[in-house]
Amino acid sequence: MKKVAKIKWYIIATLAIALLYTIQSCTREKIIIYSQFTQPVDLAEPSDSGIIFEEVPGLVWHSLAEAESYQVQMARSALFTELVFSETLTDTFYVYESSLTNGQYYWRVRAKNNNGIWGDWSDAMVWSFFINDNSLYMNLLSVVPTIGIAQDIFVVEEGPDSTIAYIADGQAGLMIVNVSNPEEPVVVGSVDLFNNDRALSVWKVPGDEIAYVADLDGKITTIDTHLPLDPFSMRNLSLGWDQNLQDIAGIVLQDTIYLFGVSSNFQRRKVNFYQVVYRDGIPGFGDVYVVPAFTIPADGLGVCQDSIPIVVEYYDEERDSTSYEAQTGMFVFAAVSQAGLWWYDFSTTRSFEGVDTMLIYSPRYLGWGDTPSSALAVFAKGGYVYVADDYGGLQIFDLPDTIPAFDHDAPYEAIPELISSINTSGRTKDVHVVNNYCYLADGSGGLKIIDITNPASPVFLAAYSTPYAYGVWADENYIYIADRDNGMMIFENGELID
Repeated sequence: MKKVAKIKWYIIATLAIALLYTIQSCTREKIIIYSQFTQPVDLAEPSDSGIIFEEVPGLVWHSLAEAESYQVQMARSALFTELVFSETLTDTFYVYESSLTNGQYYWRVRAKNNNGIWGDWSDAMVWSFFINDNSLYMNLLSVVPTIGIAQDIFVVEEGPDSTIAYIADGQAGLMIVNVSNPEEPVVVGSVDLFNNDRALSVWKVPGDEIAYVADLDGKITTIDTHLPLDPFSMRNLSLGWDQNLQDIAGIVLQDTIYLFGVSSNFQRRKVNFYQVVYRDGIPGFGDVYVVPAFTIPADGLGVCQDSIPIVVEYYDEERDSTSYEAQTGMFVFAAVSQAGLWWYDFSTTRSFEGVDTMLIYSPRYLGWGDTPSSALAVFAKGGYVYVADDYGGLQIFDLPDTIPAFDHDAPYEAIPELISSINTSGRTKDVHVVNNYCYLADGSGGLKIIDITNPASPVFLAAYSTPYAYGVWADENYIYIADRDNGMMIFENGELID
């Protein structure tokens, strides 16, 4: 009997082990099946941040083993709160049947196996693409090859029937083009710079005969634009000693020209303020020359100025309370590469207890705002600042509405707030704003147009491919691109931009 009992227990144990092995095998198989679907589906086309010139795009993704079906979604936001569609299908491609308007779209895919188990969304691969019908927004009119590599462009209405484009043309110096007829521009000529330096930026007063060039190692170069062009003119000068000048901007106040420059290269990283005076028709620096100006922590690469309404905070005479006054302030903004956006107050006067202080003779630092990449150029308008941030695309800052008065014992920083960003397919090099539209020179991404009607929520509108866009200038009628390979490109501004 004991022998029979042992055999029964052996059979029972063997069956139990076999059953346990079968359960474990099934569990492992289910785990394997499930694990195959915890991986996101690989997206294929369109590429991330790509530009699509079709109103009806096709979406393509890679198949996943054991997949029975796929769910594909498209939305207007990365959070997928504004779905355009959500479809379930067995194919690995989908063509949306309706036309899409210009703008940025996001898409994702997940898979389901034959056991009804859904895998993860392609969260790590949420891609975006841009629908682009640039014919609504721009039309290429002409291309003007340049001698050098076009870096920057500044367009001026010199008279009722005379519009001139001044191009900082790298080692070829300053190139001047009559663009009064943008379909048939006429090259006026070029003026080389001293010591074969590189022209990186240009600024000019309408009607004045002198153009001011940021000339890298040549400092500020003044170019006599009076015709016929004379490369040996006495007014072709190299001013100052602030080398490695990268960008220049200016303003006319009470018939006096003030220039602002930014420079690079370690010990020369500065934001500079200059006053220009004419002596016997020859430009030179006046009394305003801030030395050592403002030292900045990284390379200064872009500069601009703007005047905006601002509230100034004052202390009272006993310094135990504050008062506020609405004024129009004048400010300089600098793109300081890895250090982001910096701004300075140079308002002509600040009145305190009946005494006016001329801040143009003693401008002051206000604050800074960080950017994710490298700030290369800057444009300020209406209390917002737009930064071309290289790999980071377009960064938009909202300025504080209150700043401290000059008399504060310990002035606090007035920090710009980063309110929005929009990435681009290229490396954003330059920015220009007209009305509610932002124009970008986007490196290999060419010309981009962004709707900034709501600066907190910019919207991509259109793009035009160029070899490598370095600089951009725009007005209500035309867009001008300084391109590495093509030179100057002139576009008609679209009918939808008014």
